[in-house]
Amino acid sequence: MINGSIQEKKGNLYAVLSIKKAGGGYKQKWVSMGMKSTTGKRKQQERLDELREQYTDIISVEALEILFCDYIKKWNEETKADKRLTTYDGYVHMIDKYIYPYFKEKGFALADLRTCDINAYYKWLQRDCGLSGNTALKHHQIIYTSLKYAVINRILKNNPCETVTRPKKEKAEHDFYNADEIKALIQYSKNDPLEVVVYLAVLLGLRREEVLGLRWENVDFDKHTIRICETVVRAKQGGKLVSVAEKKTKTETSNRVLDMSKAKEIESYLYLVRQAQNEQAVTCGDSYYVSDYVCVDKLGYPIKPDYVTHRFAKILKKYGLRRITFHDLRHSTASYMLAKGYSMKEIQEFLGHSNYNFTADTYTHVDNSAKQAMISTISADILACL
Repeated sequence: MINGSIQEKKGNLYAVLSIKKAGGGYKQKWVSMGMKSTTGKRKQQERLDELREQYTDIISVEALEILFCDYIKKWNEETKADKRLTTYDGYVHMIDKYIYPYFKEKGFALADLRTCDINAYYKWLQRDCGLSGNTALKHHQIIYTSLKYAVINRILKNNPCETVTRPKKEKAEHDFYNADEIKALIQYSKNDPLEVVVYLAVLLGLRREEVLGLRWENVDFDKHTIRICETVVRAKQGGKLVSVAEKKTKTETSNRVLDMSKAKEIESYLYLVRQAQNEQAVTCGDSYYVSDYVCVDKLGYPIKPDYVTHRFAKILKKYGLRRITFHDLRHSTASYMLAKGYSMKEIQEFLGHSNYNFTADTYTHVDNSAKQAMISTISADILACL
């Protein structure tokens, strides 16, 4: 345990702690004991011992010199290369809008941060900011990971986030189209600039970033396969939102190969799309932008993520289709497969989810027609016995 003594200032008591520096010598840390000089000696000593034990967790004097709000920004930049661009961009948003202002006002040094302080932050997010438990969990992940980094780099001895009360996860409500709605969407999307994007999202259950990242070099008509291994995401660069191509998918399991050997309709469709693009390139000449992307506009330019979101909403409104998000098409594909009797494990592998539990938790529902069939089956069997 570190050394410490008690000092008085204007009737208030402070613990003066001696923190050893990495390069030798000591740095003094004054910490308010929350007591008056009239407090009994025994209570003073007990409080001093608590603080001595508390600050024993410090390995590096840096933990005393840097505010937690500044540390977490520094951590996010130092580990930028280890994150997907969209993850980093999301962290910047959460840190700048919530974490930094909150802890800046509190004035906690990294060494001062305690479990109760982090718990108070989570309550503030949900009570005062109106954020959901799922969003608060994302903040928990950022704070936990940043403090773990401090432990790994021997700035802190222990991670105060290990013992927090984690925000409660809320079951996400996913909307989806039934078979008739899917067919209607495919029909209304025909000849629309978003036709190919919608077609691939529905029939292959692809994420928006996966659809836009699909290149012709990953569509093998001879081997009848489609390899999902690249993405196009939206991210901030220089303060502006731009489309960024990444040579990777969301997770390792998202990197997958889809067998098209028994899906001749999809293969034939893609072959016609490829032919049409080649013909369009000849027609437009030098005005045509040559790229290897499957989803492009009439001049060959890759379709952007934001355009997909906005255009998709316009299609639904124009034809009076029920409003869902573009990502809900992926849920629609999974729900359709579930209703057709495919196992949760098969759906997990097809969608490229990282674990079975996520798939099971997300797609435990069945559509109304399936529920009606289930009720009909059980009622017919049971009532027949009466």
